Amino acid sequence: MASKALRTVATRGKLLTKSTFSGYDVCMNPYVGCEFGCSYCYVRFFIKDDTKPWGEFVRVREHLEEKLPKEIAKGVVNLGKGRSIAVNEARLVLGTMTDPYQPAEIKHRITRAALTALLHKDAPKFKKVGIFTRSPLVLQDVDLIRQLPNARVHFTVTPFPPDLLRVIEPYSPTTERRWDVVKKLKEAGIRTHVNVSPVMPGMSEEYIETFVEKLIELKVDEYFVDPMQPYKESFDAFREACKKVPRISWQEIENTMTNRVEYGTWKMTYLGRWQAARAKLQHKMPEQLPIWSDHEHRVWVDMRTSTPMSRRTYGDEAPEPAPTVPTIHTDFEDETPNWD
Repeated sequence: MASKALRTVATRGKLLTKSTFSGYDVCMNPYVGCEFGCSYCYVRFFIKDDTKPWGEFVRVREHLEEKLPKEIAKGVVNLGKGRSIAVNEARLVLGTMTDPYQPAEIKHRITRAALTALLHKDAPKFKKVGIFTRSPLVLQDVDLIRQLPNARVHFTVTPFPPDLLRVIEPYSPTTERRWDVVKKLKEAGIRTHVNVSPVMPGMSEEYIETFVEKLIELKVDEYFVDPMQPYKESFDAFREACKKVPRISWQEIENTMTNRVEYGTWKMTYLGRWQAARAKLQHKMPEQLPIWSDHEHRVWVDMRTSTPMSRRTYGDEAPEPAPTVPTIHTDFEDETPNWD
């Protein structure tokens, strides 16, 4: 499906800012807005456009190629409120407010310019670099990602039925395509974290066993199982989308999620089913880290031990050297690719 997003140019604005993502100190977003336009995206609350709704506008940060090297060269990132952090002590994440590999990247290559700047031989190096995406376009930068310090890709795979996924995430790749990307990332020696997100009542239960099996089969390093937070604006978008899939009883889903007791009960039931499926297969990859992530209650749990995890230091384990692997060849020439 071709994107209908209006692309404009952003020519100013600070590029390195304080991150609110756990395990990271600094964030960077190569674009403003996102063509994937996922109905549940929390960013729709923060990024607005005067004329276009969420998903139908993208501002290309063309000043990044010139300005980012200068910000990195300072050796220090200002976090605000009188706080700062040295680049070589900072953990950097790309894609907290946009997907850095949305279709606009095919033409503009802003994300690739950012990675190139991070790897410049004279630039101070961040302690860790993570990338959040759901796009196959990430494969075009495998050559650079493998060189980043303590690099990892956080890749989202959404546990929804195909017909519902197409209306909720109208411009995103299919589930099958995403698993293929995860496979290629692992083959390239890149530490890969899968976000099983968002998990929702009436939509996600049927995929528990399939997802657990796939995560083991692909030897994913770690993954989150992430129940959706009940945001009103996201609910409004979901409600409109579900009208296109009459078999989905959205009102029942909304009733469950807006009742704290019922939603809490559903979460524990879902977690129990996931744990039962995982327990049957964990022996095949005991080092895999499965994480239950309940943002509403600010709780992360290591599913292997049922113990709380530190949100602040997550992902700070010592990096493993990437093995030598064949080059992955990609060819993304169409600005509006067919993700299927």
